[in-house]
Amino acid sequence: MGESTWLNLLERVRRDIPTLLGDFMEELADLDGYSGGPVPRDDLERTALQAFDLFLERLSADDGEAAASDFPGSLGRRRARQGIRIGQFTEGVRINFRLLWRALHRAAEPDLVGELVSNGERVLNVVERYATEVQAAFIDETQIMAQFHRTARERALSRLFAGGADEAEVRGAAEVLGLASDETYELITAKTAEVPEAMRASLSEQAALTYEDGDLLHLFRRRRGVVDWPLASRGLAGVHIARVAGVGALAPAASLARDVLRVAEPGRIVTLRDAFAPLMRERVRERVEGFEHELLGDWRRATSDERQRFSETLHVFMRSGSVQETADRLFLHRNTVFKRLRAFEALTGLDVTRPRDAAIALLLLPADPSVL
Repeated sequence: MGESTWLNLLERVRRDIPTLLGDFMEELADLDGYSGGPVPRDDLERTALQAFDLFLERLSADDGEAAASDFPGSLGRRRARQGIRIGQFTEGVRINFRLLWRALHRAAEPDLVGELVSNGERVLNVVERYATEVQAAFIDETQIMAQFHRTARERALSRLFAGGADEAEVRGAAEVLGLASDETYELITAKTAEVPEAMRASLSEQAALTYEDGDLLHLFRRRRGVVDWPLASRGLAGVHIARVAGVGALAPAASLARDVLRVAEPGRIVTLRDAFAPLMRERVRERVEGFEHELLGDWRRATSDERQRFSETLHVFMRSGSVQETADRLFLHRNTVFKRLRAFEALTGLDVTRPRDAAIALLLLPADPSVL
């Protein structure tokens, strides 16, 4: 028995994560403060998965001493702002630990029980480390909120961004924040770590409110006519939603921005229009997995070099619809572009000069042609 055997046991646990998540949500539903409480279900599921991933990462490291993570602190602060009481939060953490141990025990049977026993101290160290980090962050944030009287404001923001608030709750939250519930707002969502304090101060001067949602920072303000907020926020990278119809729409706007940011080109402000193709490509591929041939014909029969040429040519062509512009951008003769389009049609049955076929190609042809 050795380190490789331990890692094998942990891999068994990783494969069991869907069961772990289901058990966690079932037990949490019976815990006061969570069932029908201020924390939405998708938030609970997402953070539970992050916690299990962190446990396994630290258990995989020598003596459980993996690199520091921002997640425990972020989770502790987040739950404090959402109004969860310390006893409720601590019990939620205990549920995590109990389920982790059960999963380790299931994974160890029947042949790796000895390996689990020999690593018991490692498990205990990881659990104690996580509990210390997450509870310290929760307590610290609770004290800070009390000190600066931020509770009502943060809870109002949390209520707006969590979703599920009824009309009266939306109006109440807007009143606490001094906002008109039916105004049109604009939203910028960025990675928290990429927005320094100096930039936050600058944005506050632009009458922007901020809400930290774990690894993301949402900034929003009342829309000001045709003023383009991203132009006034140079150096900020993220997603811009230009029109949010009322504070009640902030939660779905933030959820959409999170999805867009995941697929967006880094280093700049992007819009939903910019990221629409990669966002839809992700959803479509997931839905048609295993049946791509129904849409792309004999695409897989092409060589890697052929797929590279086709993909490059088609993506450039579909940006403009112009053979000449495609030729100019790729330094090709226009007849070469024509030939590639016709060869692609012969291979896949898709004529990208037709809108329907162009949409299929745009959504399914990957930037890396080896994917399909």
